[in-house]
Amino acid sequence: MSKSNMEYYFEFPASRGLQGGNIILLMSVPGRTLARVLASDNYGHTLERSQREINKSRVKKFYEYLVAADERKEPFIVPPLVGNCASQVEFEEFGNTNVGVVRFPMDAEIKLFDGQHRAAGISQFCKISDSNLHVPLMMTLQLPLKTRQQFFSDINNNVSKPSAAINMAYNGRNQVAQNMVSFLSSHAVFSEITDFEHNVVPAKSDLWISFKALSDATAKFSTSGAQPLSEGDVFDIWEAWLNLTAIEGIRHGVSQAEYKRDYIQFHAVMINAFGFALQELLKHHPLHAVLLMIEELVAKATMQELENFFLISSWAGICANAEKDRATVIASVPAQKTAAHRLVMAIKEGTFDVVCD
Repeated sequence: MSKSNMEYYFEFPASRGLQGGNIILLMSVPGRTLARVLASDNYGHTLERSQREINKSRVKKFYEYLVAADERKEPFIVPPLVGNCASQVEFEEFGNTNVGVVRFPMDAEIKLFDGQHRAAGISQFCKISDSNLHVPLMMTLQLPLKTRQQFFSDINNNVSKPSAAINMAYNGRNQVAQNMVSFLSSHAVFSEITDFEHNVVPAKSDLWISFKALSDATAKFSTSGAQPLSEGDVFDIWEAWLNLTAIEGIRHGVSQAEYKRDYIQFHAVMINAFGFALQELLKHHPLHAVLLMIEELVAKATMQELENFFLISSWAGICANAEKDRATVIASVPAQKTAAHRLVMAIKEGTFDVVCD
C-alpha cells in the first residue's frame, strides 16, 4: 500500500462511483468514530448551511430505536448518511475494481446534508453500548454550498414517506398491530374491507376502513381494563363493531366513497371514537357485559334508526361541521373523545336515540 502524503488522517474501506458527474465514495465508518469524523452543520443562518437544525426529539427517537433493538438482541438497520468533504481526499484503488481505501485529513470538514439526526442518535448510542456498529457514509467531494443545499432539497422532495398504516402493518415490534394484521387479514369480512396501506382510504378504492384507524382504536381499549385483554377478547370486540356499524348489509349496495359522503361510522374519527368508548366502558363493566350491551342495542334498533344515528349531520358540534350544505367530518382527538361520549351513552342506554349532554 502506498504511503499517504497526509501527516494525520482517517482511513476507511470504500467504493468509488459517479453520480451526475460527481465522484461518490461509499464508506463503512465505525459508529464510535463517527462524531470525530463529522463536522456539525447545525449553526448559523439557514442560507449558510446545507442542513436543517437538529431536532432533539428526532435524535432521541432514533437513539431509542437502537437501544431497544440492542437490548432485545433484535436486528436493526441504519440507512446511509450523506455528506460532503471539503478537504482533499486520497483514494487508493485495489486493482481496477473501484474498491479500495479512502483517506482524508483528521481536520477535514465532512458536513452531512442527509441523516444528521441518525448520526446524532448513533453517537449517543455508541457512548452507552459496546455494540460493534458500522455506519454507511456516502460522501461527495468539494461540492459548493449551493449544490449541497440543492441535494438536500432533492433528497427531501423526491423521497415519499410511507404512510403510517403500512409502517404499522410491517412493524413486527408493534404487537398490537401485528395481532390485528393476523386477525383482519384472515377474517372473512375484514379481509375484504380493510386498507393496510393508506391512512385514509382513497375515494376510488373498494376498501372501506383503514388498518391504522383499527389499530389505533385497539390500542386505546386493549389495556384499559383491570388486566390486558386477550387476543380473543379484542377480536370479539371488533366482531361486535361489525354488527354495530352494519357494514355487511351496507357494503354490497353502494360504494364506500358515496356512502361516506353522508355517513360517519367508517371514517377514522368514529372508529377511534369506538376505541375511546370501549376504553371508558371497560373501566366500569366486564367485557361480556359490554358486548351484551352492544348486542342488545343493535337487536332493538331498526336499520333506519342506525343510519340516522350515523348520519354525519347528526354529529354536528361533536365531530362534524354542518355549517355548509354538506356536513364534513372533524377528525381531531377532542372530536373523537366527544363522539365516544355519545357512543357510550347509546350503548349503555340501549338506544340510538340519545342526545349529548
